[in-house]
Amino acid sequence: MHYRHAYHAGNFADVWKHCVLHATLTAMNRKARPWSYVDTHAGAGRYALNSAAADSTGEWRDGIGRLRAAADRAPEAVRAFLQVVDAAGDGCYPGSPWLAMQMARPDDQLLLVESQAPIADALADCCGARATVQRRDGYRADALLPPRHARGLVLVDPPFERPDEFRAVADLLGRCADRYRHAVHMLWYARKNAVEADRMLRRVARAFDRPLWHAMVDHGAAGAGRMHACGVALVNPPYGLDT
Repeated sequence: MHYRHAYHAGNFADVWKHCVLHATLTAMNRKARPWSYVDTHAGAGRYALNSAAADSTGEWRDGIGRLRAAADRAPEAVRAFLQVVDAAGDGCYPGSPWLAMQMARPDDQLLLVESQAPIADALADCCGARATVQRRDGYRADALLPPRHARGLVLVDPPFERPDEFRAVADLLGRCADRYRHAVHMLWYARKNAVEADRMLRRVARAFDRPLWHAMVDHGAAGAGRMHACGVALVNPPYGLDT
């Protein structure tokens, strides 16, 4: 698999995922106790929207481009998210690790997992000494649990290009439940197959033995080979996330 997120950075699915991630970390920051952030499929950290890859798809124009254009009508939580995006620099869009790094406080821990060497190197350059980058298969990130802090957020955000990805995600989160059950676990998924997606969500809920916070976005304009719906599910969502 040679998935390159640079082609899709800032699209509607990225924006939805990062709005929820920003809201989750905002809620966690209301308590003084430090947290650990573990990203199982971290990516490069930051992406240039004027790159050849981003320009070839133009997906960001219907994602962060449209959201920026509507900023004056956006809810307060979305405006706060856009401020973090703007801090990534002109013409750039932040990945989940960079967003988490901006929201981390001095005692919070960032543990980032990326399997592909060039992308892991770019991630390390992007985050510097603020984060620990592990080059390994994201589906083996459970071996790093539990991290330093009892409070934590584990983000599982794979590309959903493998034929067995729904099963692999449920397996990974099942192992995470054994090692770090009380932490917040956040899953982004492409809703390409509703039956498989719902089966995966049921398996995750059973593994943690608790209900999921779940929300989807569907722009309703299915195109040839294009994703039009995605979901975010959380186990142990922090207090205040609903608002």
